[in-house]
Amino acid sequence: MDAFWSGLLSAVQLFNRIVVTAVLITAFSLLIYIALYNRRSEIGRAYALVVGCVIGNALGDLLAQVSDGGSDDPWLRLQWVGIAFIPAASLHMSDVLLRATADISPLRRLAPRIGGVVGLAVLLLVLFTDLVATPGVSREGLAHLVPGVLFYPFTLYYFASVGWATYNVFEARRRALTSTSRRRMTYLAFALPAPALSMFPYLLPTGWPAAFPLIVPWLGILLVNMGLGAALTLMGYTVAYFGAIAPDRVIKRRMVKYLIRGPLLAAMVIAALVLSTRIERLLNLPGFFVGLIAAATIILLTQLFIVTLQPTLDRLIAGDDAAEVQRLQQFTERLMTTSDLTQYLENILVALCDLLRARTAFVTDCTQTHVPCRKPFTVIVGQVAGEASGALPVPPQAMRSALQLPVAERSGQQVFELEHDFIIWDGYWLIPLRSRDRQEVLGVMGLAARTAEPELLDEEREGVALLIEQAARALEDAVKQRRAFEALERLVPEAVDMQRRLASAENPAAPRLSDFERIPVQSYDDFTQLVRDALSQFWGGPKLTESPLLNLRVVAEAMQQENGNPTKALRRVLYNAIEQLKPEGARSFTAAEWLFYNILELKIIQGLKVRDIAKRLVMSESDLYRKQRAAFEEVARIVLEMERAARERERQQSAANGVAPAHEDEKPDATPQIPAAPESATT
Repeated sequence: MDAFWSGLLSAVQLFNRIVVTAVLITAFSLLIYIALYNRRSEIGRAYALVVGCVIGNALGDLLAQVSDGGSDDPWLRLQWVGIAFIPAASLHMSDVLLRATADISPLRRLAPRIGGVVGLAVLLLVLFTDLVATPGVSREGLAHLVPGVLFYPFTLYYFASVGWATYNVFEARRRALTSTSRRRMTYLAFALPAPALSMFPYLLPTGWPAAFPLIVPWLGILLVNMGLGAALTLMGYTVAYFGAIAPDRVIKRRMVKYLIRGPLLAAMVIAALVLSTRIERLLNLPGFFVGLIAAATIILLTQLFIVTLQPTLDRLIAGDDAAEVQRLQQFTERLMTTSDLTQYLENILVALCDLLRARTAFVTDCTQTHVPCRKPFTVIVGQVAGEASGALPVPPQAMRSALQLPVAERSGQQVFELEHDFIIWDGYWLIPLRSRDRQEVLGVMGLAARTAEPELLDEEREGVALLIEQAARALEDAVKQRRAFEALERLVPEAVDMQRRLASAENPAAPRLSDFERIPVQSYDDFTQLVRDALSQFWGGPKLTESPLLNLRVVAEAMQQENGNPTKALRRVLYNAIEQLKPEGARSFTAAEWLFYNILELKIIQGLKVRDIAKRLVMSESDLYRKQRAAFEEVARIVLEMERAARERERQQSAANGVAPAHEDEKPDATPQIPAAPESATT
C-alpha cells in the first residue's frame, strides 16, 4: 500500500512539473503575442506586467523543483520576483480598465507606483535578508521558506491590494455600457485575481503537518497551477480585443491558431520528453531516443490537425458568417497566381510542341493592352531565332490580324475545330483564344508552322482543340480573378475606414489613434500601412484622397493653410513629417544620417524611379526596398507624434474656460512650402 501511495505521489509531482512548465510556456507565448499585436494598447501593456510576474514565479518554482536544493534553495527566493510585484501589476491593470470607462482617479493611479516601490523593497529584503522569509522546511520536494518578522505586514498589503484590484474590475464591469464590453469585463473580473491568489506562498505561515499525507498539498498545488494556466489564457484571449480594430473573427482565429501552434505544441513536446525518461525502463530503450521519436510524432500530428481541422475550426469561430468564410477559403485554395498561370501555360505549350513537333509556341494575353503602363502577359517556350529574350516571334500586325479573325458559327463552344481556324503569318500558325461565350478575345496562341498549310491528323486535331480550350479557360479564369482583386483593392480602404469609425466610440474595447496595434504589413489595419498608402499616391490618387488619415486632428489644423482642402492638408502633414527627417547641414547622398530623407525625397517628392534612386544613393535595389520600409515607419512615427501633440493642444484649450481651440484662434506656425509635383507624378 505504501508503494502505491509513493508511486501516486511521484506521478502527481511529475504531472505538476509538466503543468508548471506549460504555464511558463503559455505565459511567455502570451507575452510575445501582446508585444506583436497589442503593444500599443495600454490594457495590453498592463496585462504584460501581470504575465511577467507569473513568468518570474513559475520559473522559480520550476527551477526549485528540478534542483531539489532543500529549504535554502536560492530558486525559492527567485519566486518572489513575481510575488513581490503582482499586487502592483494587478492594481495597474484594474486602474487601466477603469480609466477605459472614463473613471479617472489620481489616487488610484498613484497606487500602482507606490506598489512598485514596495515590491522592489520586498524583493531586496527577501534576496539579501531574512526579515520577510528565512530558510525553512524541506520535505520530499515540498520545500518552502518560513516567515520572517515582516511577512505578516506584507500579507496584509498583498491581499488588500488584490481585493482592491478585484473591486476595481467589477466596478469597470458595472460601468460598461454594451453587452460585449460587459462580457469581457466579466472574464477579467474573475480571471485577474487568479494569478495573485495562486502565487501567494501559503506554506510559509502554515507549513504542512507530518501526520497528514503529502499527496494532499501536491494535489492542491496541481489544481491551482492548472487553474492559473486557464485564467492566464482567458485573460490573454480577452485582452487581445482591446486596442484592436480588426474584426472579432480575425482576432479569435489568430489567437486560437497561435495557441495551438505555440504554447500547446511546445507543452506537448516537453511533456513527451519528460515522460520518456520515466518509461525507458519499461521499453528497455534510451529515454532520449524515445523522447525524440515522441516529440517528432507530436509535431507532425499537430500540423496534420491544423491542416485538416483548421477550415472547420474557422467556420465554427465564424458562427453565423460560416458560409462567407467557407467561400473565402475556397477562393484562397483555388487562387491562381501569376506564377501558377505561367507554369500552367508552359505545360500546355510544351504539350502542343510535342504533339505537333513545333520548335516554338507562345501565348500572349490581350486583355491588358488597354491598361496604361502594363505590359501584356506573355509565355514562350522553345527557341526564337534572332529575337531578344522574351520578345514575341511575330510582329504586332500579326497579332492584330489574329484578334480580328471572325468567329465561325458553330453549335458547340469549342474554340478550334478545323485547320482554317488558324491564320498563317511568316512561318507561324496563330489562333485567338476566346471566352466561353466567344464574345471576348482573351489572347492569342501561336506555334511555329511545320508545313506551309495546316494539315492535322484526327488525333492531332483533337489534341490541339483540347489544349487551346485549356489555355483559353486559364486566361479567362485569370481575368476574372484580376477583376476580383481590383474590386477588393477599391473596397479595402472603405472597409478600413468603416472599421475605424465603428471603433471610435468610447468603450473599453475601442482603440484611440495612439492605440493602433502593430500587425503584419499585409494588413490595412496598421497605422504604418495607412501612411505608406498615402505616400504611395502623394501627388494624387484614392489612397490619398480617401485615406482614413484625413480624420486626424493634425490634418484638420493643416486645412487652415490649404483653404479647407483636406487632401492638400494631408499632403502637407506628410511633407512636414518627411522634412523632420532632414538632418542639418549640407546634403549628402552617401552619409547614413541622410539615408531616410534622401529615399523619401527622391521617391515621394521628386517621383524618381527605384533604379535611378539606387544609382544615386549607391546601393542595390533590394537594399533600397528594405531601407524604404524603415523610412515609411519613421514617417508614420512622426505623424503619430504630431497627432498626439495636436490632441494635447486641443485638450489644453478645451480645459481652459472660454478659450477656443488653438487651431481656430492662433496663427499657424511657418511651415516649409511643398514643391510642385514632378512631371512623372499623377496630378
